[in-house]
Amino acid sequence: MQKRIKWNAVGLASKTKTLKRILKEAYDEIPSDHLKSLKKLQNFIDELQNILHSISLINTNVIPNLENIFRLQFKTPEMIYIALSRPSIKNIFEQLQIYFKDQENEEISNEDFAELCTIGDAGNTLALVGDAALDLAVIEYFWDSSLSKIGELTKKREKIVKNEHLAKICERWQLYEHRIKRLHESSLGGAKLETIIHEKGTLVEAIFGVIYLELGFKEVLRVVPTIQ
Repeated sequence: MQKRIKWNAVGLASKTKTLKRILKEAYDEIPSDHLKSLKKLQNFIDELQNILHSISLINTNVIPNLENIFRLQFKTPEMIYIALSRPSIKNIFEQLQIYFKDQENEEISNEDFAELCTIGDAGNTLALVGDAALDLAVIEYFWDSSLSKIGELTKKREKIVKNEHLAKICERWQLYEHRIKRLHESSLGGAKLETIIHEKGTLVEAIFGVIYLELGFKEVLRVVPTIQ
């Protein structure tokens, strides 16, 4: 029997909390006149607190809503955090990795930082997986054995998987406003409408990537009607 692909949890929430605590302890030991060092650490602490706040909102708002819509339970909530993470958050962990390079720290290893630095980009990989799984699930859901219905299958598939439709689903599920991003990163960032629509569609695909990785193709197929 073929094994289903999966990801191991990296502990985004717990490691972020640990980093924040370590930095806060270091901050409290810095003399009050070392303004540059204090400002640097405070910026790090604020960014980490922002990530933790976003995770808290996802736990409270997004995950219960999705579980209710899909009638399932996510085994690893962290996968939803990754699905909603902006690529820009890797900059935070890259900067922290450089900061801790010369510090005595036994709680967060270089391997831990390597995983944390990929969190933002991992969301795009989830979307890639979800896009493929969703595409096949939609085809199977609407499949008709009659060759004369091939044209209808194509139209039904396109209607569901196109970005404009997925963007509406994203708004319904309130994914876009719950993204994990940099503290002062703009919600729109001056992006064109097409770019925003594409990103919203990608977020929905990433959620389906989580369902596929955690629960398999049958569950993706089962929940297809939720996005008609």
